[in-house]
Amino acid sequence: MSFLYPNVISVSRPNQDNTVGAQSYSGILPANETSIISGLAAHIEADRQGTVPTAKLPGDAAGQSIWKIIFRGGRGLVQERDFITDEVGKRYQVISADWGPLSTTCRCQIMET
Repeated sequence: MSFLYPNVISVSRPNQDNTVGAQSYSGILPANETSIISGLAAHIEADRQGTVPTAKLPGDAAGQSIWKIIFRGGRGLVQERDFITDEVGKRYQVISADWGPLSTTCRCQIMET
């Protein structure tokens, strides 16, 4: 951790399910994921609001939040659909990963129930 990277993250990848046919729900659960790396210093910030929820219920948020997670990591370390978990247990699913010469920037959606 540092001034520029005050958060600590871990990255995990969902396990591939090669079974065919009808199956029970395996879900997006931490138990069904493989850890890629942990203890990585990062910076997490709100990026923008996404689209309005389609249900349009009175209790809905104005839009789905998109988060930007910036860290130093090698090209290909994080891929789309990977999960990033921060030091307080918030989970983010990677929408896109952009590798630059100095840092990797992931745009993510927070996983909420």
